[in-house]
Amino acid sequence: MIPGPDTLQALAGWEGPSSHDVEPWRCPRTQVWVVESDALVREVLSHPEHYSSKVSLSALDPGFPAAEVEAIHRAEGVRFTRTLQTNDSPDHRRFRSLVDKVFTPSRAEAIAPEIRGLCRELLSAWPGGLVFDAVAGYAMPLPLELIAQQLGVPREDHALLRSWSDAAITAIGLGATREQHLDAARQAAAFQRYFRGVLGDPLRRPEGSLIALIAAAAGEEGSRLDEAEQLSLLHTLMIAGHETTASTLASAMLALATCEGLMDRLRGEGALVKRFVEDVLRIHAPVQGLFRRVREPARLGDVDLAAGDLLCLRLGAANRDPARHASSELSSVPMGGLNHLSFGLGLHHCIGAALARKELVLAVEALLGRFQSLRLAVPLESLGYTRSVMTRGLIALPLIGVEHAA
Repeated sequence: MIPGPDTLQALAGWEGPSSHDVEPWRCPRTQVWVVESDALVREVLSHPEHYSSKVSLSALDPGFPAAEVEAIHRAEGVRFTRTLQTNDSPDHRRFRSLVDKVFTPSRAEAIAPEIRGLCRELLSAWPGGLVFDAVAGYAMPLPLELIAQQLGVPREDHALLRSWSDAAITAIGLGATREQHLDAARQAAAFQRYFRGVLGDPLRRPEGSLIALIAAAAGEEGSRLDEAEQLSLLHTLMIAGHETTASTLASAMLALATCEGLMDRLRGEGALVKRFVEDVLRIHAPVQGLFRRVREPARLGDVDLAAGDLLCLRLGAANRDPARHASSELSSVPMGGLNHLSFGLGLHHCIGAALARKELVLAVEALLGRFQSLRLAVPLESLGYTRSVMTRGLIALPLIGVEHAA
């Protein structure tokens, strides 16, 4: 059980690198087993038959107002069903096989022109020489605009999409108050009402868009989804479609502004951009933690686990495990190892990994073309991060862009 923000701090590890304990350790207040080593996190993720993903908010947060949330869903929407992230096979496989048809490397490549266009549009509003919040002005709107396009949401409704996603992310961070949980339920119901209309009207589903492809695939023999399942899947994709990419892009911009000579090096050797993106994904993992429940008595490392025990897998700590990784800091010489866990592993490997990588590489390339250098406009220690067990991202990033010499 996760009793409150003071205990969240013990699990989230947002104040610095983990100690990388080789063995799982049990948080004395929550009784959750914390797994930090790369090898043991991989072991858990590689064996879904032993470790279940079916972990609900009500099981993690004793303050979760389950009855009130359920009442809101009954009165204003439909009850969400498990689809991808908190589901196990064989049910998980049914949803995964559907979205695997949509999230492909070739599709990510096909929408690259749209991504480049969005980058140019957003950067044109970033004035050179002046302080600019790069989170609010670039990192957040870029993936939000893209997922909005893919979900058939017109620009005038993008603020709605942001509010729906923000409310959901606050709720799953495990530090939410009762009112925030209830607001998230109301926002989810509003999301459902909106997308019922989109699903029911082919004219509101842009040809080739994510929602059009899912609507079509959901009606195919062998992968049929009812309305509640379609809405649940779309809600999951909305959340996953922009928050983590935005967090990674913000971390990348911070690195560009603070690692001396990095922008020049990346600009001089374009192939390094992909390696740099992988470094950022590893060292500043946007998803810090995942939960699993032990299905039956097991031994993990030198620890005996009982059926029903909860595990908190610290991806951010595993990505910095010195037993696997030589460095835990970004530098002007990108290493670019692909052996990180920021996209998960195995059955639950992130379906949008190819698209996220494409967005990040193109966003960094656009920055290199727009500015000669970036400077941090505030002291590094004044920057704030989201308070969450699950995710980690900069709240704001005041930067000054120095334009190329004429």
